[in-house]
Amino acid sequence: MPAERISILYNPSAGMGRALKRKLKLEHLLKHLGIRYDLIMTRSEGHLKELVREHVKTYRTLVGAGGDSTFHIMVNELMAASADVDFGMIGVGSSNDMTLEFGVDTLEKACRALKNPGLKKIDLGCISAENTPLRYFIGQANIGLGAFVNRRVAEFAVQKPWLAKRQKLAGILGIRKAYRSRNIPLPLIIESEAGRAEGEFTAAVFSNIKFWATGKIINPSAVPDDGRLEACLIKNCSFLRLARISRLANTGKHVEAGEVEFHRAPCFEVSSEKPFEIQSDGEMVRSAEGRTEFSKITFSLIPKRLSLICPQAMPL
Repeated sequence: MPAERISILYNPSAGMGRALKRKLKLEHLLKHLGIRYDLIMTRSEGHLKELVREHVKTYRTLVGAGGDSTFHIMVNELMAASADVDFGMIGVGSSNDMTLEFGVDTLEKACRALKNPGLKKIDLGCISAENTPLRYFIGQANIGLGAFVNRRVAEFAVQKPWLAKRQKLAGILGIRKAYRSRNIPLPLIIESEAGRAEGEFTAAVFSNIKFWATGKIINPSAVPDDGRLEACLIKNCSFLRLARISRLANTGKHVEAGEVEFHRAPCFEVSSEKPFEIQSDGEMVRSAEGRTEFSKITFSLIPKRLSLICPQAMPL
């Protein structure tokens, strides 16, 4: 396979199936820019994983076209294969926080970055239990509200597809369900070199990038290549107060809220007397045995592990 050709793995089910409508525009842009590529439509998550494992053997550049979940799955397959390739992202999903972070948040920007790539070595987050890595992530991992809502929206996709496509409404209903079922707050102990935080928390978000939950600036000081994660901890608060904090997070102004605190460190250890779930870049985290609840977990970083395609001269 000629080295100058790139592999694009296109997830047509991203964005609740809306991604498929953007394929023709993407290919028009790629051809207009003279980019040599092979585009393959994925049939399932298993097919996507299989393609990544195959293509790292023959391509120097792998590109995902999908949402944050698509990129998350691909990066984990790259890590499993110990692959040394350049990785690109084309955002056509429901949540495109990663492409927003790295300046490729439109089809035009993503294609121009592929034409004239600026390669950036960024950190990868690592989620571990009992010293065993479970998942790797570019963006974030969270405990509490985000994980619960993610699971509820996935249930909506099966039970009420029309509702799942209305992402904001589905999210609000998921949050209301979390409060009514008393799944939050969670009693958490969070330890790091930055100190110890202990108490009842509505959400704990550990980020390598600034954005979360479709464009909210949840961790404004997060930098993806500084060897540190930033944690946003939202303490127990009412539904109405959380709605206010959420609106403030659209512009990063939630940093002034009394219920919110921040910590920065290369590693965080989180434990609880009540088992909790973890969501990372749109995917629920499971152990090798299929376990989805944990009592103790570690979030850490692997410095400069991923070669990411960004616009040229993009500052990080």
